[in-house]
Amino acid sequence: MDSQLEMVRKVYDLTVEQYRQGINPLDSVPEEVKNSPGCIALMADKGALGSAAPDIKEYLAPEHGMRFLDVGCSANLVNYRLDRWPSTYYGVDISPRLVEAMKAFARREQIPVGELEVAEVSSLPFEDSFFDIAAVIGVLEYCTLDYIRGALQELNRVLKPDSRVVLDIPNRNHPYAKDMARLEKHLARPNFLHSRSKFERLLKPLFLTERIDDSRVMIKYFVRTVK
Repeated sequence: MDSQLEMVRKVYDLTVEQYRQGINPLDSVPEEVKNSPGCIALMADKGALGSAAPDIKEYLAPEHGMRFLDVGCSANLVNYRLDRWPSTYYGVDISPRLVEAMKAFARREQIPVGELEVAEVSSLPFEDSFFDIAAVIGVLEYCTLDYIRGALQELNRVLKPDSRVVLDIPNRNHPYAKDMARLEKHLARPNFLHSRSKFERLLKPLFLTERIDDSRVMIKYFVRTVK
């Protein structure tokens, strides 16, 4: 798992430099992969799959005074301006370059945020019961089930009782799942198409599932912490 995360970390570090140079990482992906039905649909559906998707915000119901944790924050602060939610924004990511870029953006735009930290979901630098709401979008697909078990325990630790959380994993039964996996492999960040039932067994002791959306290539879980 260490080598897997290191590979993903390096890819996202490189992506920051590529965008600074005006290079789109997708340009290196073979046309037959990029133009597959699944990849085309995935690009068209990005707004519904990202951390700022309307169903995520509606479920989390951010309010003033709440602390919101965005795990695997990537460039969400720039792309989605999650600081404009009434809650206080905290972001963690394993890519130091991405975190540096988000900190620079926050300083430049004078955006008030809680913290932006380099961290893995399995080792979060926050106190117990610190957050009110959280999103873990586009993260667990890169992790083994053993790692996910510890990550869910750590996420539960930093969340208050009955906190609302949205998580996602690849929907391996979706017709576009294999196209998505091929794209991720060509971007040098291979993902795992885990069994849904195995993931849900890990989720059950720590979170109460209120709703599941399995209509897209990523399955979304709308859950509350159990403590």
